[in-house]
This record gives sequence, structure tokens and C-alpha cells, in this order.
Amino acid sequence: MALNKNIKELIKSVADNDLEKAKTYAEIIISNETAISNQYFCKTIKNRLETQHHFIELPYDIKGILKMEDVSNFNENRYYLTDREKDIFTQIAMAKNTNEKLSEMRIKYLNTTLLYGESGTGKTTFGKYVAYKLGMPFAYLNFAQCISSYLGATSKNIEKVFDYISKQKCVLMLDEIDAIGIKRGKEDLGEMSRIVIGLMQSFDLLENDLIIIGATNRRDMIDEALIRRFTIQHEVTILNNNEAYNLIIKYLEDLKINYNDSNIKEYVKTHHKQSEIIKDIVKGIVKMINNEINFIL
Repeated sequence: MALNKNIKELIKSVADNDLEKAKTYAEIIISNETAISNQYFCKTIKNRLETQHHFIELPYDIKGILKMEDVSNFNENRYYLTDREKDIFTQIAMAKNTNEKLSEMRIKYLNTTLLYGESGTGKTTFGKYVAYKLGMPFAYLNFAQCISSYLGATSKNIEKVFDYISKQKCVLMLDEIDAIGIKRGKEDLGEMSRIVIGLMQSFDLLENDLIIIGATNRRDMIDEALIRRFTIQHEVTILNNNEAYNLIIKYLEDLKINYNDSNIKEYVKTHHKQSEIIKDIVKGIVKMINNEINFIL
């Protein structure tokens, strides 16, 4: 087999352990393939590559703490944005444009949003949507996973992450922020209180070109001084019947799947969490494919 330029670059990327570059050249190679016998294979692999998460290479000392993702392949056709979250996105986008002008005037103003509400309501997915619409990478830090058994190491982990992030232009998602941003003044918090202070100091050192989105299920546990650092505070609630219905219809129509309207209207009477709805849609699709029956929720 002759090794053309693209195949050589693919092999070199694998040898260099550069997965994202390898994926890029794999896409180029299958796009240029003309043999009829390979078309089904190429189409299948292309679909898999397009729907996979594209993670960005990070410095070795924060690889296990922070995730940086290219969300340019976010499927907007299967995402339902409520009017409530649409308003929040508009505020974030306007703040981004304003901050660019404020930076020129050397005025500091952080674009920060705190999303709170029960789990499964789509807080993290909304963060990815914001990054996708604004053409920015999506950085994800889960504070519950960031805590070390050695609390001093937790402070250093946060410091390293914020030092790296301060040099990036991205949407930074701080998930489960209540795991670290706990209210001070309670007994036996000691080192955790110092972590909260360190986190707020890290906030204060950031520049205008970052977008920060905090997420929590327990807003009541977060230190008030930390909450004040979020310009926008928004409760993400479960979907109402009409919103749940629209989400399902949008998802199925993007897949060109026929559906029973009365079945969906009955389903949404008791199911409103986005995560549960998506999971049930996928289950319905799996049953439809395996049993060759009509789609039913």
C-alpha cells in the first residue's frame, strides 16, 4: 500500500499520541475514498467521528482535573432551549460583547453565571450550548472530583487550573461548586474555609474574556461572598408539559422518526427532566430498531 501524505500524517499523529490530529486526518482520508466497496465503512466511521467528543490536549499536571472540549459539533437540532434559558444566553452573549469593549477601556467586569436547581435539568448541556453558540472551547471542572484527600493538594489543584484558564478564551464550567464553595463559619471547616477564600481570589484574578458558569444542586450551601461573584443567578427548573413535548418532537424530527402524538402527550404528563427524557427517547429508539416496531415512549 502506498503511503500518501495524509496516511503518513495519520500514522505520525498516532505515534505522537495526538488523538485529535489523528481524527482530523482520518476524516480527510475517508472523505477522499472513492472505492464503492468502502463507502459503507467510510460513512459509518465518519458519523462516529462527527458525534464523538473532541477533547483538547492539556498540560500534564491538570489533565486529570480539567477537561477542555471542542464543542463545534454540538447538535443544536436535538437541543431544546426554553425561553427562560434563552434569556440567560442572551445576557451572557451581550456581556461578552460588552466585556470586549470594557477590556479596551481597562475596566474589569467578569461574565459570570450561577445555575442552580436539581440534577438532570440540563445545566451542563446549557454550558456546552453557550460555548458552541459563541464559538469558544468548553472547559469543565467538577469540584467534587477535584477534592484531594490531602486538602492542601486541593488548593494547589484549583490554583493550577485557574492559572491555566486565565490564559485561555473559553467557557469555564464549574460543576458541583457547592463541594468546595461551602459557607464559612461552621465548625471544623478549617482548611476548607481557606480553599473557599483561595477560590474567590482566583476569581478576582481572571480577565474579561472568560465566561464562567457555575452549577450547583445546593445553592443554599454556597458561601454568600462567592455567590456575589456571579453577576447572573438563575434557577434551572424541570420542563413543563409543553416544553417536554417540544423537546421530544424536535429530537425525533431531526432523526426523521415517525411518532405517535398521543403517546408523547401522555408521556410528558409525568416526565419533565431533560436527562430522563433523552434517556427514554434513546431506549425507545433501541427497542424500535431491535424489534422492528414503531417508536413508543
